[in-house]
Amino acid sequence: MSESSALKLPPGEGIIIDYHQLESVLARLEGLIETNGNVFKAKFPDQDSWVYNICDPEMAKHILVSNYKNYKKGVGIKQINVLLGRGIIVSEGDLWKRQRKMMQPLFSNKLLSHQLPLMISCADKLLASWDDDIKAGKPINMTESMSQTALDFILHALFSEDLDRIIEETGENPFLMVTDDSARDLLFARRFRQLTHLVNDMMQRRRAENRQPYDLLTMVMNATEKRSGEAMPEKLQIDEILTLIIAGHETTASVLNWTWYLLAQHTDIQQQVWAESQQHVGAEGMPGMEEIAQLTLTRQVLDESMRLYPPVWVLTRQALADDHFNGIDIPAGTDILIPPYLMHRNPAYWPEPEKFDPQRFSPDNIKKQHVGAYLPFAIGPRRCIGDSMAIQEMAVHIGRIIQKVHFELLPDQTIELEPLVNLRPKKDIFLQAIYR
Repeated sequence: MSESSALKLPPGEGIIIDYHQLESVLARLEGLIETNGNVFKAKFPDQDSWVYNICDPEMAKHILVSNYKNYKKGVGIKQINVLLGRGIIVSEGDLWKRQRKMMQPLFSNKLLSHQLPLMISCADKLLASWDDDIKAGKPINMTESMSQTALDFILHALFSEDLDRIIEETGENPFLMVTDDSARDLLFARRFRQLTHLVNDMMQRRRAENRQPYDLLTMVMNATEKRSGEAMPEKLQIDEILTLIIAGHETTASVLNWTWYLLAQHTDIQQQVWAESQQHVGAEGMPGMEEIAQLTLTRQVLDESMRLYPPVWVLTRQALADDHFNGIDIPAGTDILIPPYLMHRNPAYWPEPEKFDPQRFSPDNIKKQHVGAYLPFAIGPRRCIGDSMAIQEMAVHIGRIIQKVHFELLPDQTIELEPLVNLRPKKDIFLQAIYR
């Protein structure tokens, strides 16, 4: 499509949005949707090409599922590339397909079953760390706690015995920078990439000692391409490990933070989740996969939490070739922004969208949902590969902790959004924890 041809573009002539002004961008987009509809175009302040903003589920499905091959990752991917190298979050084309297939076994039911005791242990350890504060009536910093426990799980799932060895030998956990520094700028990316040497040392030490503990690092090291039998190149192995650290930490920490915040405001639902957990999990002992699968209300609560506060608030794509959908032309090179945060608040698909209602995700109601209207893990072939592990980890966490503790929202606590890479509160969320 040439600019001289009569392109059928969405509304939005003259709209300029500075997406770097993150504090105001969500409110700005919300207002523009009200005046321009669910699909409109805009421009960045520093470039002349169009950016399509899409809150239409049908068009989102077209871009992410039906014609996904015509779209690559878009705005912001260069910064993420500096952070994660060529891991499956940022890779494209044949490389992405190859990597995805080799990484898929990491999230099998067998491995999820193996990780269940670790998930329970991380929840129990977090609960024990709160004991003094709970007894003293001191509020719990949930934002900080969820970040710590999410990192605790993914690091032990990745490195198992080697993580404890490193901490013992060095006297510190070098991966704690992920929780200590909330910025995801170039300076953080450079510091984080320095961990490649540490991961490489672990890999070389395992090979030298002929050790293969049953963890994610071993599975990445042993991953091979089915047809050729070729192993994943070592540099890509390290990129995938670093990708798992960031992705496995950020999403879980964000969702749990918002979920406890919501449950603290809705005591009736919190009590229903407690009753479900009492029935199927119990405060002691080691529940199995069958018991965790029975936590249906807990899963609905997590789904509704991700609807209101999706961990990734915007998905980006860029058209590789000219495309056309529902009367709208999409020229090659067009940047696409699909904000799940706003999609999830579209009243045409979500009645009373601001209301916290886990029954939206009951088995009957899920059947009525539009596939493109709910995108917490994206949809289509590039859907988050670790979504099943994240959901199980979060369900176990809630089911275990709610057995012992009831949470209440502190009065006069103002929560404002900070839409960075992940959707965070500007200030940490504190909750009052009371032993049951």
